[in-house]
Amino acid sequence: MTESFYKKLLDNVSDLIWAVDMEGRFMYINDNIKEWGYDKDELIGKPFVNILNTRRIGKRESEISMLGMSQTFEMEIIDKRGKTHKVVVKSSPLQGDKGDIIGVMGIIRDVTEMQLLEQKLKNEERMASLGLLATGIAHEIRNPLSSVKMNLAILKQRLKPEGVDIEHFEIAQEEVANLEYIVTELLDYAKPIKLDLVRLDLAKAIENALATIKGDYQQKKISIRTSFDSEAPMALIDEVKMHQVLLNVLLNAVQASDSGSRIEVITQFINTPPEKLRIIVNDSGHGIHADDMKYIFDPFFSKKKNGAGLGLSIARNIINNHGGDIRIDPLPEKGVSVCLELPAN
Repeated sequence: MTESFYKKLLDNVSDLIWAVDMEGRFMYINDNIKEWGYDKDELIGKPFVNILNTRRIGKRESEISMLGMSQTFEMEIIDKRGKTHKVVVKSSPLQGDKGDIIGVMGIIRDVTEMQLLEQKLKNEERMASLGLLATGIAHEIRNPLSSVKMNLAILKQRLKPEGVDIEHFEIAQEEVANLEYIVTELLDYAKPIKLDLVRLDLAKAIENALATIKGDYQQKKISIRTSFDSEAPMALIDEVKMHQVLLNVLLNAVQASDSGSRIEVITQFINTPPEKLRIIVNDSGHGIHADDMKYIFDPFFSKKKNGAGLGLSIARNIINNHGGDIRIDPLPEKGVSVCLELPAN
């Protein structure tokens, strides 16, 4: 085998392969470093720790000069573009021709996507269990609730209440109606979603949803700024269910926003494989507390006074059934950004 063969072999490995000298300066790094925004020639001779912004997970960052030991540990590395990668590092002493240690060599494997996928699978399993529990509870509640509703109507007709008494009856009937709505939402959340797919312009779907909630955002004097990607192809979606998702996301943005503020609604076409269509909704509301971020898609989790906490759970189920994903991230200054991703079929 020629030297060029081995060089090509190392440069085409999906992991980062590197070697540093006794002072922690790069002696070698393969071409995979280009994916992190660097050219390997600019790193040769430069310090490992100074160039790659690193943080040891679980322990304090150790000196790379533990040269006599083979190690495996996790780190976070911030690349040249500012993106954080969670990586597994395997390092071992690098011996010279005379058997003496001349540095350290190792492999860096990016496990960011793998960890996200594992977390997603865990969340899906947890949500499936919650869905089964919710279905059982909803079925148990529905029959006695119907009986309460019917008997309230009979008593109201027989007793013909007046004044304060009729107000109490009406409050009771309103609360029963609220409970019926929650039970229906629970059953909708748990049941399998069947899609009636059609080709539809996402911009048109968004405009229809905005027209539906026009009174809500106009009442709060909220301005809506739209920016639609003219290159975006038609999306293969269930029109009714996507309308439900858009209404949920847009209403959340309106309810979270202060009077006189602005909401941005953006579509993007990502034409690099795999091609995707994105809908991004940015508000400037009160945001989401960091401790609450991991619960926002859980059923029954809601910070709204009268919220059932099922809207985002149902929205995520619908998007997932379209083969897409939904993310919610805090914005740097104020508010949140909701990103809906759909495959560009």
